[in-house]
Amino acid sequence: MSYVVGYGIKYPLHVHHRGASIPHNGIKYSCTGGWKWRDTPKANPNTIVGALVAGPDENDGFKDNRRMMNYTEPRLAGNAGLVGALVALSGDGSIRINKSSMFSFVPAAKFPPPPPPPTPWIH
Repeated sequence: MSYVVGYGIKYPLHVHHRGASIPHNGIKYSCTGGWKWRDTPKANPNTIVGALVAGPDENDGFKDNRRMMNYTEPRLAGNAGLVGALVALSGDGSIRINKSSMFSFVPAAKFPPPPPPPTPWIH
C-alpha cells in the first residue's frame, strides 16, 4: 500500500481533502455543502497526485475513509519533508543541493523532560 496518492498500484482513493473529494463542475459549494461528497463511499473524483496521507495506525492498519482523517488527510508536516527529500533527489544537477545536510538547519524536536521517578513510600 502506498500512502502517496497516485503512486503505485494501490493508494488511497478517499483522501480527506476538499479539492479531491468535490467534483469540479463550476458550482461553488458552501462548507457544509461539501459534506455530501465527504460522506459518499465513492472514490474521489479528483486525484491529488503526490499528496502523502497520514498513513497507517500503530498496528499497520489503514482505513481508506474520508471521514477518518487520521488516516487519509494529507498533512503539511509530512508533505513538506517528502517534497524536500524528492527535490534533493531529483533534478538535472544544475541546482547544487547537499543531500547529506539538506535538513541540518531544521531544529530537533524538543520533548518535555521525563517526570521524576516516584518517591518511595516510607512508613
